[in-house]
Amino acid sequence: MTASYVIAVTLALVIAAIFAPVIWNGVPSGGDDDPSVAVVTLRGGTTDANVNAVKQDLREAQTNESIEAVVLRVDSPGGPVDSSEELYLAVNRTASEMPVVAYVEGTAASGGYYGIVPADEIVVKPSSNVGSIGVIVQAPLSLIEQVEQQGETFVRSGPDKAQVSKDGLREDIEVLQRSFVGTVMRHRGEQLTVSREEVANGNTYLGAQATENGFADRIGDSELAIERAAALSDDIEGDGYDVSYLGSGGAEFNVIVVPAGAETVQGANNVTYLVHPDDSEMTFREPVKYYAVWGIPAEDNNATVIRND
Repeated sequence: MTASYVIAVTLALVIAAIFAPVIWNGVPSGGDDDPSVAVVTLRGGTTDANVNAVKQDLREAQTNESIEAVVLRVDSPGGPVDSSEELYLAVNRTASEMPVVAYVEGTAASGGYYGIVPADEIVVKPSSNVGSIGVIVQAPLSLIEQVEQQGETFVRSGPDKAQVSKDGLREDIEVLQRSFVGTVMRHRGEQLTVSREEVANGNTYLGAQATENGFADRIGDSELAIERAAALSDDIEGDGYDVSYLGSGGAEFNVIVVPAGAETVQGANNVTYLVHPDDSEMTFREPVKYYAVWGIPAEDNNATVIRND
């Protein structure tokens, strides 16, 4: 019995030694009674996987009684509109409960910037890229240019079932664009020195210019962002706080490239169509996808991209 007990205790100590660094990464680094600033990291596109990880970390920050402020450390070119909106809603919810300071480690563009606009402050480096307020819609070329043929091919439950048109896409993208720009103006309007039209143009700014035009608040590093988050909290006094790092720092990073062989056609009203090479083996996929991304998302199949930035 004694030998078994010794073996069990030894095994427990070995397991604790192996996993201690992982556990330590998610808890405050100082005394149990000290409040803490949590650092939540998004590195990569605003994909479902990355955003869900950030949402989980923010939820942990909201439910942990010792956490009084959050620094959202971001390096993201954006991604699909739907998951970018999820990020925005999660950050906005957190900011309603505690101070949130966004720190742009590299890039916060398009959907990546959309997600951080509810932050109380945005800290950037001189080399940081922020902005690119705009929306892209991508849809199969065959569904747009062969609507009548598609209508004859399939039996539909209603006249608008599975119908895609350029006019319809333009209307949708204008709605999404107005929502995106309106969100930026609502959260940053008092700081912005540029007009709504200039915001909607989709320009991207380096850190110094971003602080001048109101897209960001100050130049600094992660330590400054942590200090600012602590200073904004009514429950943190001076330097009496710990810093905890939540999560793993992000998953996949989007590669934003124009596919080989793609043809870009410039249309009216600053609309650009990206026509991909034909793919005779194209399988079923989502017919329309909206992106808030800095660049053009890579696709392997025949599609049209309509930009509104």
